[in-house]
Amino acid sequence: MDAKETSLYTAILIVSIIVATIIIFFIISIIRQQRKNVELYRKNVLAEITAMEKERARIAADLHDELGPMLSAIKLKIGSFELTDEDDKREAKKTDDHIDALMKRMREISYDLIPNTLIRKGLVIALKQFTDFINESDGLKINFKADDDISPEQNKSIHIYRIAQEVINNTIRHSGAKLLNINLKQENGTLILATTDDGEGFDHHAAVKGEGGIGLRNILNRTEIIGGQMFIESEKQKGTKYTFEIPV
Repeated sequence: MDAKETSLYTAILIVSIIVATIIIFFIISIIRQQRKNVELYRKNVLAEITAMEKERARIAADLHDELGPMLSAIKLKIGSFELTDEDDKREAKKTDDHIDALMKRMREISYDLIPNTLIRKGLVIALKQFTDFINESDGLKINFKADDDISPEQNKSIHIYRIAQEVINNTIRHSGAKLLNINLKQENGTLILATTDDGEGFDHHAAVKGEGGIGLRNILNRTEIIGGQMFIESEKQKGTKYTFEIPV
């Protein structure tokens, strides 16, 4: 190989190295930018959820501390009236029933917002109360089991409660299931929330991408915010199984 060929190959090699270096630099830059975008997205989602939870807590406190006692006082006052006219008695009974219905609806709203039990007594008791409340209806029946020693920090407890709540709501609205089993346990520093229903099943990949997958995306966002992982197994007519693994 003469000097000209050697110079040509050297030049080609140098140009190849420079081009490869530029390509690698751009690839690294793109990866870094994507990571920044993902981190920024997570921070924005966390900020939105945190603000939403604060507002929910405020509204729930107002319902519990102000409207609840006020309705109870009104109900007690109506019950103290000594009525002799039958029409008046019927109207008083209707009013009493309306107040009972309103108080029941307030409890439902309070559960949707944030139950005081979650703050005062922890995740397990709050979920037990919520599933018992659902079991009072004639629709979905829930079997809830949990280890007694589960007590994650309050921030994670709120997210885990919301995840379970969203799974239950999705099951009621979309699955056609009659039975939902929920198990909460802790193994080697990991909290495991597992749910299994006997519903119709669904294509969860399509659900996440479609417009109807908002609830599922909310569950995934909350899981990622607290550093957890979500796994879904679902087949048509074979029900759905959710598994959440959350470091505590």
